[in-house]
Amino acid sequence: MDLWLIPQELVRKAQELKSKGLSNYEIADELKVQPDTVVWLLLKGKERAAIHPPHDVFVDWSSLASHAKRMTAIAQALGDLTRESTRAAEFDEPDVIAGIEGSGIVLAVAIAKELDKPFAVVRPHRVAQKKLPGLVNPAFHTVAGKKVLIADAVLRAGETHKAAIQTLRKAKAKPVGILVLVNKSGRTKIDGAPLKSLFQILPVSTS
Repeated sequence: MDLWLIPQELVRKAQELKSKGLSNYEIADELKVQPDTVVWLLLKGKERAAIHPPHDVFVDWSSLASHAKRMTAIAQALGDLTRESTRAAEFDEPDVIAGIEGSGIVLAVAIAKELDKPFAVVRPHRVAQKKLPGLVNPAFHTVAGKKVLIADAVLRAGETHKAAIQTLRKAKAKPVGILVLVNKSGRTKIDGAPLKSLFQILPVSTS
């Protein structure tokens, strides 16, 4: 992406998260971009201009996330996709919708409401550059013995969602699939779980 295509708001967000003590990998998780993109965003203006930007795509879905009616419409579309996938036996009908802790929780709540399912929250752990199995938040619905659909807004590479799957399995739940608004990875499965999305962002090469 060219320098002039990088919104200054993205640079500001990266710098703000860094000032709060987040690592580059944690910032990458928050912004759903690659870690090398974060390094580039954190450079000073002249330094950033002198270096070719990494190949990446930033998904700004704030115009949806900040508007309840739009979120409801997106949840309806994702709910329809879930029902279609269930009818096609691509995954089992879920008992619980689990949001991954972070910016996608609000979308996961809307999907749970659309499907009339209980809502849970999964919190994977980050250790250095790796995402590892974490915890299921006890303040929300239990997942033990339940079929669980993981819901999130943007899937970058899949490490977080793989850790979420492992977290659920550790909690004696059965992850039946992953449902996201935007899939940046090009993958159709994560750790054996089917991955469904409304939008896929795929690179196109003429070489």
